[in-house]
Amino acid sequence: MSDLEESPAEKKPSAAKPPAEKNPADNKVVKLLDKNPLGMTLPEMAGGVRQMKKIRILRPILGEAIRSGLVMPVSQRAGHTVYRLVKYLGPR
Repeated sequence: MSDLEESPAEKKPSAAKPPAEKNPADNKVVKLLDKNPLGMTLPEMAGGVRQMKKIRILRPILGEAIRSGLVMPVSQRAGHTVYRLVKYLGPR
């Protein structure tokens, strides 16, 4: 029984990580930020402050991109955090 209990615990973390590493180009947030090298806020990505449904959809996708190291929060614009792609960040 100990073998059965250990195998699902080992499989769950490995199953959760590959989708994030597998398709970074499929990330909607990365595609949006690739078009705009100056960076964007979450409401700008969604198409406006009132687009709450799109903001709720994009928020976990943005978190995944931050955890994978593709996107970084840079500054604030109008009270919202500005996110930029790491490849567009120059030396400071």
